[in-house]
Amino acid sequence: MTAAILDASRWIDASLANKQKTAETVAQKSFVNTDTEVIVGRMLGRYENGLGRSWDDKNHMKFFNEGAVNFPYLSDGMWFMTQHKRWGLLKSDPDYLAVAKAVNRIDIYKQAATAAGVALPKSDMRSHKLIDGVVWDGKDPKKYAASFKIMA
Repeated sequence: MTAAILDASRWIDASLANKQKTAETVAQKSFVNTDTEVIVGRMLGRYENGLGRSWDDKNHMKFFNEGAVNFPYLSDGMWFMTQHKRWGLLKSDPDYLAVAKAVNRIDIYKQAATAAGVALPKSDMRSHKLIDGVVWDGKDPKKYAASFKIMA
């Protein structure tokens, strides 16, 4: 199933026609129930704020991006847990890395990636500069989870 998702994701990203077909499918009443163009616009990074401003985001939605989109980075799993801790869904700090390793199942992904001919990233961890300007890298999730001014 994971290999099939990788193949489908690669197909979506391969062309505008494939994005259009995906949008037509997702927009159907049984899924999102909206106009196809609304979905296509978001997929291409075309946004409107409802107040007359519109813009194109160079970092538009990607489904494959050479496999980077679908890789179950441990740091991503850990970040989600920090948010659960922040908002009171976790009462204490778990062993963030151990839980991420158990849940993210990189072993399954690697088998699927090999079957689908998808390159693997150099590391199971990655860093990002988030919207608040803070860099998340997974090195100290307990400290990160406790660092927010607004918490539950």
